[in-house]
Amino acid sequence: MAPIQNVALLGADGNLGPAILHALLSAKYTLTVLKRHSSTTPDTYPSPTKTLRIPDDLDHTALTTALTGQDALIVTIKGSQTEIQKELADAAQAAGVRRFIPADFGSCDSSTAEAQELVPLFKHKAQLRSYLQSLTLKHPTFTWTSLVTGHFFDWSLPFIHVNLAERKADVLDEGQHCCSMSTLARIGEATVRVLQREEVTANRMLFVQSFCVRQGVVVEAFEKATEEAWGVEKFPADEFRVREKTKAEEGDVNAVENLVYYLGVVDGDWTKKHGFAMDLLGLEDEDVNAVVKDVIKRFT
Repeated sequence: MAPIQNVALLGADGNLGPAILHALLSAKYTLTVLKRHSSTTPDTYPSPTKTLRIPDDLDHTALTTALTGQDALIVTIKGSQTEIQKELADAAQAAGVRRFIPADFGSCDSSTAEAQELVPLFKHKAQLRSYLQSLTLKHPTFTWTSLVTGHFFDWSLPFIHVNLAERKADVLDEGQHCCSMSTLARIGEATVRVLQREEVTANRMLFVQSFCVRQGVVVEAFEKATEEAWGVEKFPADEFRVREKTKAEEGDVNAVENLVYYLGVVDGDWTKKHGFAMDLLGLEDEDVNAVVKDVIKRFT
């Protein structure tokens, strides 16, 4: 079978999409960005990216036509949009697409009972993977891969409870929890490696990272890079979980994000997970100190 060459990307203008787009172009894939007709973002993507408009209602026939000739479809829309992704998967299968990568680039292992209890979104992600698995059982030429990446380290420092301006950080317990985190560039790189290793990555949930370190090590890296002592506030993990769960049940959106943060810290060591794929994908850990220096340059 010829290697994957033609790749479609839906969600190129989101938080993660630009990094994946860059990685695909750097790897010389023939790239088509899919956009809804109502999208108002400019089609200013690096050459030779093609842009193709699709109906807002994601009509199956139109989607199938749009995806015909594509070897892979990568989706980086909101992970909560599972019904949309099922429609995309159905159309991809009908169009002969060989690999579907859903918007499962998550901070957490959404397959665990605790994750699904604390954050309802993760139930939907698990259901989507089950749907994809059932689809490939019926149509063996259609395959999927989910990438779980840990917290996006260089997307939003407040999300990982780092306050660069005030030189402060929060940690759970004593900051001893080791958690896997990824830069956006690493996620793009890992996505390319999945496509390049088509057979061994088929129909699997894979865990990747830039590094897996204690929260305390992250604080130390920021202190070293800024040449300043940082303030550190410690939160008992169990108390943090209970408090934020109560707030989330009352409709506090920030509390839901804090529960994602909690899960990504206390159950975020991908090196212990079945499906840890750094060797499989030929990836090596990045240096946390070098990454932090780069992040500080970009956020100041």
